[in-house]
Amino acid sequence: MTPSHDTGKPLEKILVADLPDGKRVRTYFLCAKKETPTTQKGATYLRITLRDASGELTGINWDPETMLLSGYEEGDVVEAEGKFKVHEKYGPQLYVDSLRRLDEGQYDPSSLVAVSPVATGDLDKRLADVLAAVTQSPLRGLLSLALDTTREPGATFAVVPAAIRNHHAYRHGLLEHSVIVAETALRVAEEFANVDRSLLVAGALLHDVGKTRAYSADPMATGMTDDGILLGEIVAGLEIVRGLIAETPAVSPATAQLLQHIIASHHGEREKGSPVVPQTREAVIVHYCDDMTASVAAIDEAARKLPEGSRWTPQRVGMLGVAAFLGEGGPAEEADDKVFTDEGDSAEEDFGFYDAVDEAGANADDPGDVTSEDHADDTGSGPGTKPADDPESPSDAESAELGRLFNDA
Repeated sequence: MTPSHDTGKPLEKILVADLPDGKRVRTYFLCAKKETPTTQKGATYLRITLRDASGELTGINWDPETMLLSGYEEGDVVEAEGKFKVHEKYGPQLYVDSLRRLDEGQYDPSSLVAVSPVATGDLDKRLADVLAAVTQSPLRGLLSLALDTTREPGATFAVVPAAIRNHHAYRHGLLEHSVIVAETALRVAEEFANVDRSLLVAGALLHDVGKTRAYSADPMATGMTDDGILLGEIVAGLEIVRGLIAETPAVSPATAQLLQHIIASHHGEREKGSPVVPQTREAVIVHYCDDMTASVAAIDEAARKLPEGSRWTPQRVGMLGVAAFLGEGGPAEEADDKVFTDEGDSAEEDFGFYDAVDEAGANADDPGDVTSEDHADDTGSGPGTKPADDPESPSDAESAELGRLFNDA
């Protein structure tokens, strides 16, 4: 690995969204994940997730030298150089042939951290608007405690992402997502006379409050906390709300029970991590508004990463489990599955992730190409095999974890 050195000023940054397809690039990223799986033939290769404020890509080196495997860890900022390609099916990839860790001062942290596109002032105003619908004083008092940014959970609620991936996976994402769910729920409630609007808003705003303990609030080290892995966001959310209820004795036992039911049931199904299914009007509304708005946001997030005019997402959208149709904007320009032919670039540098599978002597269509031991889920709770032809597809263990712990909703 090239030694880190101090240049005196931040290096030039090219955002993931602006990387030129088919060209060699050199810029820096946050190393969000580092893996060294092996093929069935026993060859070790490098696979890293590189992220910045505009998105992320998969970095690959099928024959990594020692310099590409050591000297940096997950959470470090690294400068990477190599051939960039947007694969037709599998998205942005960088064939990495040079990598070095950067020190503070050599990069601009703001270029690495994705932030909600909605201004915080606008979010605060929209939050105040939905809170105005809470007419029951005890619930207003509980929400004031919950959303107070000078204490927990409010301090973390205001900044933590709403998900690890798929939707609102950026700073202030939980606040944005929760406000959207509350706004949507209130619109639905206009059609039904027997909905308790105060309870509805409280449940909508707090349905994901457990993520203040389940997700890291460190913008440079996003991911799940020990509580998120070992307990899950619903259990954590119930614990938080029970603490808030204890601080707000004016909340009646009946109201406390109904509020907790919304949190416990908001994933909608036991198979998706909820211990109970929605059994009240308010719980049903919160569940469907949560699932609907998060799913639409996931489609929007997938579309944002694609060329203008794309009709389909190239991969399944995580929350839907299938690819999403984006409209009749005309077929996107087809990506080249073959090697690039740019003058000055060697053929060895030109293959993308799936061309590289063949180059490595593996079968891209064979889910057993990579050993299952090298695809243990993010929690370390057990092995699961990712299909070798889809670096973004979660393993069985990861899929179960996503549903069980947070369902990205």
